[in-house]
Amino acid sequence: MQMVGINIKRLREEQGMTLRGMAKKLGVSASFLSQVESAKASPSLATLKSIADFLSTTIGDLIGEGQKIKDNPVTTLKERKHMQEVSKGMNIYLLTSRDPNKQMEPLLFKLKEGVASGKPSYQHFGQEFVLVLKGVMEITLNETSYILRKGDSIYFNSSVPHAFKNISRQEAEAVWVVTPPTF
Repeated sequence: MQMVGINIKRLREEQGMTLRGMAKKLGVSASFLSQVESAKASPSLATLKSIADFLSTTIGDLIGEGQKIKDNPVTTLKERKHMQEVSKGMNIYLLTSRDPNKQMEPLLFKLKEGVASGKPSYQHFGQEFVLVLKGVMEITLNETSYILRKGDSIYFNSSVPHAFKNISRQEAEAVWVVTPPTF
């Protein structure tokens, strides 16, 4: 998460925002934000999204996805960008290359046993599609929980408060497509 912290600090300073001022507007402590910037703490995916939105950028830019847009539409396994460990036991991989005209963001989520999305639930603008490739996931929309097994999928508006958790005794994997792109 070192690259993430460096980029957050750089963008914050470029925008003339103090650490305390940004932390207050995000609803996090200044010490936590300082730890994120120095790679001593990892923000949840929801917090990382809030930071990116606040800094008028994308999570992809924060993780250093790269500025070069490639001509080849294929992203090989070797080229796949790993967002490091977004939170303990949760890894996210970008399944496409950078493209400013992209309308959706396909991601590969890998969650270790028992790993959850963090906050009880969160919401944001957009829509999401999830296809479980391995394991069993519980996705909660409002107060209703849905159990998805290998091959099951779900589609929902991101404005609905939602949360997710790996409830299997193995690593769970899911293709997660988010619109608009946030990485």
